[in-house]
Amino acid sequence: MKAMVGLIFAILIIFGFRLFWPSSEPEINDAAQNEVFNDKKNEQVQTAINASDSLTSELGMPSDEEKTKLMTMEYEALEQARKKLKRHVSQLKHEMWGLKFPPEIAKEISTAVLSASKLLKNPHMLGAFSNVEGIKDEVAKVNFAEKSLEKVDEIIKANKDEESGVNSG
Repeated sequence: MKAMVGLIFAILIIFGFRLFWPSSEPEINDAAQNEVFNDKKNEQVQTAINASDSLTSELGMPSDEEKTKLMTMEYEALEQARKKLKRHVSQLKHEMWGLKFPPEIAKEISTAVLSASKLLKNPHMLGAFSNVEGIKDEVAKVNFAEKSLEKVDEIIKANKDEESGVNSG
């Protein structure tokens, strides 16, 4: 046991001397060397940025800031469309309460309302879109669901008119 402790102590002393004892080799100043390297790297990056800026301006492509602004504006339009769709689904659920429909019409209504609800259940956030076109596609999906709910509105109104005509006649 004493031999093990002595061996560990000897290893620590040797390690300490090797680590902290000054070496006889002249050391190169790492800070100065890193500074020169970083300056060269910064120059290369700056020229690459300038080249990409000139390319994007020549091609008419928006910069990152412009792209972010465009995506944010388009996403706000998407949020408004989703809010409108959510209200419409809620209104339809309220209006349909207690109504009876033939099976084929009920299936059509169910499909339209469920597909609209699916778009609202787990919506994509702004970070999920890589460009403005993706957001525009999502807006188109929401608008299509809104149009299908308008057809359901017409079916419900027709059903209510039938029931009111039967009840009054």
